[in-house]
Amino acid sequence: MKEPLVLQTPRLELIPANSDMLNCEIQDTKQLGQLLGAEIPTSWPPEGYGCETLKRLLTKYDVKTGYLNWYIILNQSGIHRQLIGQAGFKGEPTAEGRMEIDYSILEHYQHHGYAMEAVHSLIGWILGDQSVREIIAQTYPESIATQKLLVKIGFSASGKGAEPGTLLFTLPREDYKTELPPISEGDKTMKEDLKANSRKAAESFGEMLAAFGSAVSEIFNDPSLKEKAKEFGRSVSNSAGAVTDRFKDEEVKVKFKEVGDAAQSFGKNVSNIFKDDKKEPKKPDTET
Repeated sequence: MKEPLVLQTPRLELIPANSDMLNCEIQDTKQLGQLLGAEIPTSWPPEGYGCETLKRLLTKYDVKTGYLNWYIILNQSGIHRQLIGQAGFKGEPTAEGRMEIDYSILEHYQHHGYAMEAVHSLIGWILGDQSVREIIAQTYPESIATQKLLVKIGFSASGKGAEPGTLLFTLPREDYKTELPPISEGDKTMKEDLKANSRKAAESFGEMLAAFGSAVSEIFNDPSLKEKAKEFGRSVSNSAGAVTDRFKDEEVKVKFKEVGDAAQSFGKNVSNIFKDDKKEPKKPDTET
């Protein structure tokens, strides 16, 4: 009996999906966990991978095993197995020998090099098919971390992608390096460093605004402005924690809605206090 196809990496196990697994994923993730022999986190599925994707994949399962999506299982201990993401291809090679790869990792497991480990392994496996001449990937311009991952593996930017608004990256067969690129400690701690730096910047900004309000209130002898500036400064600092937690696909995608709202409110308060520059600074009292 032929052994089931499984890819092993230093920290991961990759299992190609089949129609039974996909149907279980749509209906009951507990059953999927049993099929994979792994825990399914409550945060499953990862971003950009849901029921519509699964239904679309199910229409393609007449292709060779491994030529569509794979489940990525974290298995460092050899005991506690966890499903952390998916990666794979979009079907068999084109007439030109081209295959497209993509991936998606649960947010909690990003910034540890798991995506690079999985993608590198899958490319090495698919190149065992001699008809595959080139691997491509499409990503959005703001997905800087994904672009860095692709370049590290050996991809090169090649212009616009076929999907609207995307960039195309290509990896010819001859440019693939069989050795896994090093995963630096900086990659593992990127998220924590970015959070800390963003929080420090936000807190400094809040302190600066409070100091500005204090100085202006002294000039205009208007304590209310000082309080408004302090209020805005507190809003910036308080929202820093929430804002810096919003990291997606190994990159910072922060909208700063809370800060923007506070800034707008602060601007209105300043405008009301100064009456659009009509208010004159108070002149110091002079002895007569």
